Amino acid sequence: MVGNCNTATETRTGRALVNILLIEDNLAEARLLQELLKGTMLKRFELVHAKRLGEAIAQLQASHFDAILLDLTLPDSQGIASLDRLIESVPRLPIVVLTNTNDAELAVEAVRHGAQDYLVKRQINQDILVRSLQYAIERKHAAEALREANEILELRVQERTADLKTANERLQQEIARRQTIQERLELAQKAGKIGSFEWNIQSNEITWTAELEALYGLSAGGFNGRYDGWLHTLHPDDRANTEQELWQAIHTGQGLDTEFRIILPDGAIRWIAVKSSLFHDHTGKPLRMIGIHMDITEKKQLEAQFLRAQRLESLGTLASGIAHDLNNILTPILAIVQLLPMKLPDLNEQNQRLLQTLETSAQRGAALVRQILSFTRGVEGKRLSLQVGHLLQEIDKIIRQTLPKSIQICMNIDPNLWMISGDATQLHQVFMNLCVNARDAMPQGGELQIAANNICVDEQTARLHLDAKPGNYVVVTITDTGTGISPNILHQIFDPFFTTKDIGKGTGLGLSAVLGIVKSHDGFVDVQSELGKGSQFQIFLPASQLTEAPIEDDVRVLLGQQEWILVVDDEAAICEVTKTTLEAHQYQVLTAGDAIEAIAQFAQHKDKIAAVLMDIMMPSMDGLTTLSLLRRFKPNVYAIAMSGLNSTEAVIQAERQGFQAFLPKPFATKDLLQTLRHGITEYSQ
Repeated sequence: MVGNCNTATETRTGRALVNILLIEDNLAEARLLQELLKGTMLKRFELVHAKRLGEAIAQLQASHFDAILLDLTLPDSQGIASLDRLIESVPRLPIVVLTNTNDAELAVEAVRHGAQDYLVKRQINQDILVRSLQYAIERKHAAEALREANEILELRVQERTADLKTANERLQQEIARRQTIQERLELAQKAGKIGSFEWNIQSNEITWTAELEALYGLSAGGFNGRYDGWLHTLHPDDRANTEQELWQAIHTGQGLDTEFRIILPDGAIRWIAVKSSLFHDHTGKPLRMIGIHMDITEKKQLEAQFLRAQRLESLGTLASGIAHDLNNILTPILAIVQLLPMKLPDLNEQNQRLLQTLETSAQRGAALVRQILSFTRGVEGKRLSLQVGHLLQEIDKIIRQTLPKSIQICMNIDPNLWMISGDATQLHQVFMNLCVNARDAMPQGGELQIAANNICVDEQTARLHLDAKPGNYVVVTITDTGTGISPNILHQIFDPFFTTKDIGKGTGLGLSAVLGIVKSHDGFVDVQSELGKGSQFQIFLPASQLTEAPIEDDVRVLLGQQEWILVVDDEAAICEVTKTTLEAHQYQVLTAGDAIEAIAQFAQHKDKIAAVLMDIMMPSMDGLTTLSLLRRFKPNVYAIAMSGLNSTEAVIQAERQGFQAFLPKPFATKDLLQTLRHGITEYSQ
C-alpha cells in the first residue's frame, strides 16, 4: 500500500515512532527482537508480531507500517517465495530478511528479489538491527523518490515526445499538402495547355518556357528569345490587330489580355489567349511584362457549337409551331385520300392516278414536316436493338443503283460492330441524306467511302463536342472527294433552311434532320472538310448491350367489332374524316370539338365507350387535363394521344398523363386501326 511508505510519525516524547511488522513463527526470537528495539534512544519502534505470512498480509492491509522484518522459514511459506509474495502485496514497503543460516547466496538472491537488507539472527544486536531498519527505510524512501522522479521525467518525456510527434506529423502533412498543390498546379498547367513568358521591353528579349513554345508546335528555344520570332507565328488576319493591342497595353500601362489565332508549323490553326501584367521601373517607365499563353482552341470550338445550338433552339421553337399547324392540315387530306377509294370504288384510271398524286404530295408534305421536327425537339421512333452494318448494307444496294457510275463506292464495315438502340427508319434517313449530299458535292465524279467501326470516346474527345459523353460508340464515317465546304460557312451547315444548292434543288433541311435524329439517339456528329479536297461526316451512336431484335412483319389491318370510339379534336375536319374512316371499318364513333363536349359525351356513354382518341393540344383545356377528368368516370378506358408535334417530349408527356398510345399527325389509316385494335384487345381483358 502507498501509505506504508510514509515517514515515521513523531511521538509525545519527541522520538520518532517507527511501526515494524515482524513475521516470525518463533516466539522466543520474536521477544528477543522486541527487547532489542525497546531501548533505542533516537527512535521509538512499535513492533507488531505475525506468525504466518497470510496473517501478516492481512495486517498490512489493515494497518500502517514503516518496515517489515521477515523470517524466510514460516509454516505457510518458505524462502524467497515469502519475499516475493510480500513484495507483490506491498511493493513500496522496505523489507529486511532474517535467517538462522549465514548463506551468502541466499542473501544475494533476497536482495535481487527486492529486500533492502539481510540479517543473521545469531549475529543481531541492537545497533545492527536499528541501523539495518533505518537504512532500509531511508533507501526505500530514496528509491521511491527516485522512482517517482523517473516517472515524472518519463511522463514529461512522453508528453514532449508526443508534442514533437504531433508537430512532426503536422509538418509532414503540410509538406505533403504543398507537394500535392505543386503537383496539381503542374498537372493543371499541362492539362490546361499553359506556358509562361517574361518580356524585357527595353532590350526586346523574351524568355519563353518550353511549355509555351510547345503550344506553338516548336521545340525549346524555337523563338530564339526574340519578339519577332513569336509575331510571325500569328495568323495573318490577326497579326496587325494583336500587335496594336500589345503596344496599346504598354502605352496605357496595363497588361495584355487578348485572344488570337496562330499557325503551327504543320499548317494547323489554333487559338491562343494571353493574360499578362506590366511592371515599371521607379520612374514609371514600362520595364517588363510577365504572363501566360493558353491554348483555347477547344473552348472556341465549344463556343461555336453553343451559339449554333442556341440558333437552332430559336428556329426550332418557330418551326415546331408551324409543323403542328401543317400536320393538322395534312391529317384530313391524307385520311380522305385513303378513304375515297373505299367510298368510290368505280373511279376510272385517270381519277385513281389523281388520287395517287394527291396522296403522294400529302406524304411528301408530311415527310417535310417530320424533317422540321427532327431538328427542333427530336422525333420519337420505335427504338430497337439494331446492327448498323445491316442498315449500311441496305444503303449500299440503293446507292449503287441510283448514284452515277462516275462515283466509285467503297464500303468498309467492321464485322464485329457493337449493337445500338435506335429507329431503323430514322437512321436510314440519316445515312441516305449524307450519301445524297456527297453525290451532289461530286458532280464530275469521285469516290464515296462508307466505313463503320467501334470506338471508345475518352473524356478529352468528349469535351470537344457539346452532346458527347465518354463511352463506347459505333461510328459511321461517310467521306467524299467533292468540292468541300468553306470554313466560313462550316458552322452554318446544320442550320435549318441553310443550303448552298441552287434554288429548287435543296430545302436546307437534310443536315438539320441528320443532327436532330442523331441527337435524339444520344449521339453526336463530327465534320471535317477542306475546299477542293472533300468532306468527312462521322456519326457517333452509343453502343448498346442488348441483342439484335427480330424484324417484325407488317400486321394486317384488323376491322372493328362495332366498339364505340370517342374522337376529340378542335379541328372539325379531323373529327369528321376520322369518324368516317372508323365507321367504314366497323366502329361506332362519337366526336367532340373541345374538352367540355368530350366530358359530356363520355359521362353519357361511359359504359359503351371502349377507347378515346384525343388531341393533346386544344384551346381552353388540353387533352392531358381532359383525360384525367374522363378517367373519373371510367378509370380503365383505353386512351390514344394525337398530336401534330411528333416529338420525344410530347410522347413522354402523354405517357406520364396516362395515355397508353401515341399517334403522330398525319397518321395512316393502317396505323390508326392497328393502334385501336391492339389497345382494345389488350385493355379489355
